[in-house]
Parts: sequence; structure tokens; C-alpha cells
Amino acid sequence: MRLRARLALLVAVLLTGSVAVLGGGILWWTRANLVAEADAWLLRARAQPQSSQPGQSAQSGIRPREDQSPARQVALLRFGSRGRLEEAVPSEMTGDLDPLPDVSWKAALSGGPDGRIRSAGSVDGTLEYHWTAVQRSDGGVTVFAVSLAEAARTTDLLLWSLLLGGGAVVVLGGGAGWWVVRRQLRPLDDLVDATEAVAAGDLTRRTGPRATRDEVGRLTTSFDDMLVRLDASLAAREAARLKLEQFVADASHELRTPLALIRGYAELHGRGGLPPGPPLERAMSRIAAETERMTGLVEDLLLLARLDHEAADTEVDTEVEVAGVLREAVEEHRAIGPGHPVELDLGTGPAVSVRANALRLRQVIGNLLANVRNHTPPGTVTRITAEALGPVVEIRVIDNGPGIAAADRPYVFERFFRPDASRARTRSGTGSGLGLSIVAALVSSCDGTVTALETPGGGATFQVRLPRPPAYGGPAAREVSANLQEGLRGPRP
Repeated sequence: MRLRARLALLVAVLLTGSVAVLGGGILWWTRANLVAEADAWLLRARAQPQSSQPGQSAQSGIRPREDQSPARQVALLRFGSRGRLEEAVPSEMTGDLDPLPDVSWKAALSGGPDGRIRSAGSVDGTLEYHWTAVQRSDGGVTVFAVSLAEAARTTDLLLWSLLLGGGAVVVLGGGAGWWVVRRQLRPLDDLVDATEAVAAGDLTRRTGPRATRDEVGRLTTSFDDMLVRLDASLAAREAARLKLEQFVADASHELRTPLALIRGYAELHGRGGLPPGPPLERAMSRIAAETERMTGLVEDLLLLARLDHEAADTEVDTEVEVAGVLREAVEEHRAIGPGHPVELDLGTGPAVSVRANALRLRQVIGNLLANVRNHTPPGTVTRITAEALGPVVEIRVIDNGPGIAAADRPYVFERFFRPDASRARTRSGTGSGLGLSIVAALVSSCDGTVTALETPGGGATFQVRLPRPPAYGGPAAREVSANLQEGLRGPRP
């Protein structure tokens, strides 16, 4: 049996039980009051003075009554001292003369002195009486009896009224209960349909918004929220899979060229096409350069893989002085790329420190300067600044080169991403296309953020924000850094 049918049946059963209990109580209370009223008539008639002389014998007929005294509602039997019925007066409860109560002299004599009210039937068995007896001074007994016919008729009428009315209440209440249960459980039907659709593979199915906030409405709303999160999780998983496939394809493409060159020179040398002398030396030089390029690519890939799967870095929570790291990076850059001048601006304030790994911070600045050397023409000026901004330290690497297109800036930290036109590689070298990806991974491992910005007047700016040591910022530094990092990792446009 379905849930709504069980609930509707339960409503009908509860209504039936309620009507039966209420109706039974009303019947009992009504009959009790009617019987008590009849007994009151009986007691008032018993209290009236009774003549010791019979006014009319049983054979002489019925004595007329013209008043509305209790005696009109009460039947009377007068027995002589020897048990002879001297007078019988029937009651007129129904407008006609009622049959006499079936009470004998012996029963009246035995029950007379105590004055209690007893029950008896009529002589023809059609009525029920309550009676009591009084012993007279002449030795005779007078029996007073009241008919319960009116109480029986009223009770029967009330019983049929309760049956009909209660039946109507049960039918109408059961129908209304069925409608209410069906309406209230309709969201559950939508939930079942949505669940079956999701099980069949349709993750776009929803139960729809609900105006109510009851348990069923909250359940369907939670189910929709769960589907939204599940859909987003699966979409992110699919995006990660596609990204991994693209990464593998890009890595394969980057490795294919040097491998093909090395293989070509090796086959050429094996066939005797590279005699000793300048041709062989040039070939070996190209092989060494491509080998170095592949080695750098593989090392970068291994570093990214390690950063992706690294659970925690025990050296992150150390205090690193920014000025010293920047000076070392600038000196190395000037030695490697003298054609790209660099300026270091540390300001006049006190030295600032960050909570980071010194080696990784050094590699971040080195990779950003290498990016300038690889993607800007000689003579491009680079300026590096460091400034404390509350709980974080902001390091900026600013150049006045070709710059990065606004459409490309959100993707420059993707692996193997290269802009279509601006900042194209201007010189051959050992770059792997992973430099900025490594920068983003290293900064993230230090709980920081890195962002590509536009330089006013032309050029590119890379902004690195790292948290200050706990002695300064405490949890605030980590919270600010986490908020910045969350913004950087948001959905791509």
C-alpha cells in the first residue's frame, strides 16, 4: 500500500474512533439525564400524599387525570393488605394510555420499605419502567412506576443522528484527509521522479523551488542543493580530466620536437652523414641543447607534480626576510640577462618579512625574471617593489615590455599556455612553458596569491602577496591570504 493511502486510511480510522467515542459519550450522558429526569418525576409522585381509601378499583376502569402533576407521568398500582390489586392508573407519557408495569404484590411488599428505585418491564413487554413502592398505614402497598419510553425514543433518535452524522464526518473527513495528504506528499513524488531521473543519468533534473519550509519542502530543497553540488563536482572532475588530457598532450608536444631532433641527428650520424669536423660539432651542440631543454621540462613537470600532491611543507612556517631574497634574485638576473636591466625598490621603511619557504620564494622571483628575459625584447626595464600591506606583504615585478592581452591574463598561469601574439618568445632558449605555472604552484604552497596585472603605460605586472609571520598577523594573515587565494582560484571566465 502506498504511503498516501496508508495515511488517508489512518485519518479515516482516527476519525471513526473519535466519532465512536464522542457519540458513545453523548448517548450515555443523554440517556443518563433522561433517566434521572424520569426518576425525579417518580420521586415527586411518591412524595405526594396518598389516600388510604381506594378511589377506583381495577375493574372500574381508569381514573381520569386533568392536571400536569407528576401523577400524570407516573403509573400507579394500589395493592390491599391481602395482595388484591385495588387500583391501577396507567401513565400517559405518549398521549395514550401506557401498558401497566409488571410488578406483583410480593415484589412491591418486599421492595416497599426501603424506598429504592427498581426496574421492571410492562405487562406486554414493550416498555421499561422504573418503580418504587410505599407501604400504607392500612397495611396495603402503593407502587409508583415511570415509563422510560421517552428516554428510549430520544436515545434511539440520537443514535441514528450520530450514525448518519458521524458517517458523513468520516466520509468527508477521509476525503479531505486524502486530498490534504496527496497535496502535501506531492513534493515527495517529484523527489522520487527526480531521483529516478538522476539514477538514469540526467543530472539536470530538479524538483523545483518550494514555497513551504516544512520537512518535505526542506528535504526537496536539500536534494536540489545536493544535485547542484554533485553536478558542480562532476563538472569540475570532467574539467580536471580534460585539463589533464590537455596537459599530457602539451607535454608530449613539447617533448616531441627535441626527441625528433635528437633521433634525426643520431640516424644521420649512423648513416655517416656527419663526418668529423664542424658539422658533427654543430650536431652535438644541438643535441646537448635539446637534451638540456628536455631535462628542464622533465624537472619542471616533476616539481609541479610534487607541489600538486604535497600535503604540507614543513619549511613554510618560517620567517623569511624579503629584501635578502630579492637582492639575490636581482644579482642572478643581472648576471644571466645583462640586456634586461632591473631596479630594486625596497622603500625607506623597516625591513619586512613573510611566512614562506626561502628557497621557494627565491625560485618565484627567479621564474618571474626569467619570464621577462624570455618574453620581452632586450632593453626592457624591470622594477621590483616590496611593501607591507597590513597582514600581507605585496611583491610586484613590473616591466615595460609588450604586456599581456586582457583576454590572456586569466590564463597565463595555466600549464603550457602561451599568448597568441603579445609577449611571444623573442629568443630561442630552454623555456618549457611551465615557468608561470610553477610560480603559481610555489606561491600557493606558501599560502599566497599571484596575479597578472596591466602596467600603466604598457607592460606587465605580476603581483605576489604572501602572509606576514604569525608574530604580526597571526590568524588574520592566513585568513586574508586564504580569501585572496580563493578569489584567484575562482571560476575562469
